[in-house]
Amino acid sequence: MLEVITPQGPVCNEMINSLTAPASLGSMGVLHDHAPLLTTLDTGILCYTKANQASQLIAVASGLMEVNNNHVLVLVQAAEKAEDIDLERANAALTRAKERLASHKSEIDVHRAEASVSRAMNRIRIVK
Repeated sequence: MLEVITPQGPVCNEMINSLTAPASLGSMGVLHDHAPLLTTLDTGILCYTKANQASQLIAVASGLMEVNNNHVLVLVQAAEKAEDIDLERANAALTRAKERLASHKSEIDVHRAEASVSRAMNRIRIVK
């Protein structure tokens, strides 16, 4: 079972066969009967498979992943299934974030703007 939850609510709740996640120390896979695990996630692509189906992709922002008793719980700041991503909106978000970084204004939160660039690029990458 895979559950992906954001502060805005659940994004995914499905039975899966396997999962690849963007763990902070590198990409990691999870299969049936995986040992219990708690890890941090970076912004990246969560890829999972269901029985006899093509891989499904979810763009995720940073967060946590817990694996226990064949249940994977992913708690992230943001998540969006590939089919739900609006490419035009993602490109606009990337442009805005890059403009904020390029402005060098003192009131700009550089860390937040860099995170916005990373999330927008991840969303664009998952659609292409």
